[in-house]
Amino acid sequence: MKTNFFYLYISCLFLLGTALFGSCQDDDDFTTSSTSKLTFEADTIRFDTVITTIGSSTKRFKVFNQNDKGLHISSVELESGGASGFRVNVDGHSSAQLSDIEILKKDSIFIFAEVTLPIQGSNFPEYVSDKLIFNLESGVRQEIVLEAYGQDATFLHAPRYSSDTELSNERPYIIYDSLVVDAGATLTIPEGTILMFHQGAYMGVHGTVECNGTLEHQITFRGDRTDKIFSYLPYDRMDAQWDGVILYPESSNNVFDYVDIHGGKYGIDCPLSTANDYKFFLHNSMIHNVSGDGLRCYYCIGQVLNSQISNAGNYCVNLIGGSYNFVHTTIAQFYPWSSHETALYFTNVVNDTIYPLEQANFYNCLITGASTDEIVGNRLENSDASFNVIFNKCLINVKITGKEPEDILNIFSNSVNETGNTKDWKKDKDGVFSDDIIWGAKNFLTIDHEIFNYDFGLSDKSNARGIGDGKYVEYCPTDRNGVTRPTENPDVGCYQFVEKVDSKQ
Repeated sequence: MKTNFFYLYISCLFLLGTALFGSCQDDDDFTTSSTSKLTFEADTIRFDTVITTIGSSTKRFKVFNQNDKGLHISSVELESGGASGFRVNVDGHSSAQLSDIEILKKDSIFIFAEVTLPIQGSNFPEYVSDKLIFNLESGVRQEIVLEAYGQDATFLHAPRYSSDTELSNERPYIIYDSLVVDAGATLTIPEGTILMFHQGAYMGVHGTVECNGTLEHQITFRGDRTDKIFSYLPYDRMDAQWDGVILYPESSNNVFDYVDIHGGKYGIDCPLSTANDYKFFLHNSMIHNVSGDGLRCYYCIGQVLNSQISNAGNYCVNLIGGSYNFVHTTIAQFYPWSSHETALYFTNVVNDTIYPLEQANFYNCLITGASTDEIVGNRLENSDASFNVIFNKCLINVKITGKEPEDILNIFSNSVNETGNTKDWKKDKDGVFSDDIIWGAKNFLTIDHEIFNYDFGLSDKSNARGIGDGKYVEYCPTDRNGVTRPTENPDVGCYQFVEKVDSKQ
């Protein structure tokens, strides 16, 4: 037994030594031929737009040696020596200049890159670049371009406005710890202003906010992350990146004209109102991609014209009592991440407390989504509490059983209901049944749940075309994109159909 064990032990050592010696011999075979070069996963590393003084996310990429022999890299260095603001980590080592790096044959190393750009002294994004240079032992020089756009911003930490104030639109605002407008004060936000809220921040209005955007220069409310969660998906397309806008009970006469609110936990939230005036005027605006309600109104007065409210984790529009007019508005529910509520919900009661729904009027509106029923109403039974709802010349997606009370059926009688026969509903423009046409999606140009890209302009298949009442056009003579509406048979929703121009003609 001892002899056999000893023989086995010696044999194993011999084989191990041979393997190690052979491996070392093989791996230590390096070349200095000028024809042997590195291969890069990308020749250019782009960081898109980066807020100056704030560090970027980290980009990771590989450098390959696809040759049959190893390569010695004499040095890896940033051309600027690090003055540009770019930083790299090469094979686990961080420095603006590194030396004596080896890559064995058919092997690779990781490189991590970041950038923190200094203030550029400009109101517009400024292009900044650097080069990561690889000097091989053979004398060959190779490089990777690093580039970014640096955007200067105004940083606000818990700003509070107690008197009338007008913001500047020269640079984006980065808001930490929320923005508050006190009672009695008016905050005016001019066209083209960009408000970028940090995680957990919101705008809280006790007084009044006036957002005076224009078609050419809209106002934007969004999160402050400018990087990407994946190479194809910017954080700006994700929800819950910040909180949202709260119009407190005493707040009134708030104006949102050409405003884009997206990516929050909610859009505009109006708690139980104590004001008798209009709570808000939402015109030519968009609330999109929020994890809660898009627009929640708790017994207040509001007006929505020519606007898009879309993709909410809860309801796109949630009306709890009050008085509202919606004209040429698109309410579309295609929230992609989890189960969600309908596009529209309205009620006159919460927990047995009556909140009279004095009026909820929808004129020339498009209300649809990914399910067969996107409108839900709830009223207090055996009560005279107001429950006045009108859908006039709208395209709606609502499930009617025929067993509803006559007054409820009358609510929908003057509009086009797409649901109807579900099989016919899913026919394309040529009358061919298609499983590719999901509920409501055929009305729009783009519903892409893969990259979370949505364009709620009307498609040529849309049933929203030409069914509107011309008398409401006076309130919205052009659509949200500035397209003139016809005074007879306009399209419903906030977008007028535009025929595509064939570039080959």
